[in-house]
Amino acid sequence: MLSVVLLGLVALGGFVSANPESRIVNGQEATYGDHPYICSIQLRQGFSFYHICGCVIYNTNTVVTAAHCLDGATASSLRIQAGNHVLTRVDDYEQTSNVRSYTMHPNYNGNQGGFPNDIAMMRLTSDLEFNSHVASPTFDEDPNSDWEGQQCWLSGWGRLSGSGSTADTLKKVAMTKISNAACSSAWAPVQGANINSGHICFYEPTKSACSGDSGGPVRCGNTLTGVTSWGVSTCSGEFPSVYTRLSVYASWMRNTANSM
Repeated sequence: MLSVVLLGLVALGGFVSANPESRIVNGQEATYGDHPYICSIQLRQGFSFYHICGCVIYNTNTVVTAAHCLDGATASSLRIQAGNHVLTRVDDYEQTSNVRSYTMHPNYNGNQGGFPNDIAMMRLTSDLEFNSHVASPTFDEDPNSDWEGQQCWLSGWGRLSGSGSTADTLKKVAMTKISNAACSSAWAPVQGANINSGHICFYEPTKSACSGDSGGPVRCGNTLTGVTSWGVSTCSGEFPSVYTRLSVYASWMRNTANSM
C-alpha cells in the first residue's frame, strides 16, 4: 500500500509511504557555483559527519531547512557546509560551521497528514563569508505568487533512487510547478497525503526528490520558492514532490532570524 513519507534520511522507514525526501531522481550533475544558496546538514556519528538533509542560506548566520530534518536532534550534534559540491572532498569555496541552536515552526506536526508547517531555522556558531559560491537567494515573499506551469530547479545530494545510495556530487533536475488542486488530486489515492496552502508542488513523470533532499531548495527563475518536505518513498516520479511554500512563512522566517 502506498503512503507518504518525509524525505530526510533519518526519517525513512522500510515501507512505501509519503515521507521527507532526500535525493534527486533522473536529474543531472549541477554546475559548481550555480546553486550558491544550497548547504548540507550533517550529523555527527562518532568522529565523523554524514549528510542527512539539505538547507538554504538565509543570511550570513542563519539557514532554513525542513523541520523534520531536525526533529529529535541536538544542535551540538549538527554542522552545516556551504559552498561545497562533492561531499567527500574539500571544495575550493567550502565553508563549515557548527550549529548554535535551531527553531522549528511551533505548529509543525510530523504525525499529521501532509506534515504541516515543515520548516525550521538554524543559527550558526560562525558567520558565512558570502562570495560567488556562497550566497543567500531572493526568497519568495508574495503569498499570492503562482508559478504554475513554470519549470523550476530542484537541487540536492539525496538518493538517486528509492533504494539507492545518496549522491556524492550535487545534482539538479527541472520540474514543472503544478497547482495545489492538481497536486491534491494526484495524491488523493494515498492515505495521509494532505495538501494545504503551506505546500507547493512540482511534477514530471520519472523525476523526483528523494531521501536526503529534504530541506533543500527549489528555485523558480531567480526566486527561491520552497524547501523539500515529502513524497513517495520509492522516489519513482509517479507522484508530485511536495515542498514547504516559503512565501507563506516569510514573516515567520524574518522574525525567527531576528530573535534567535
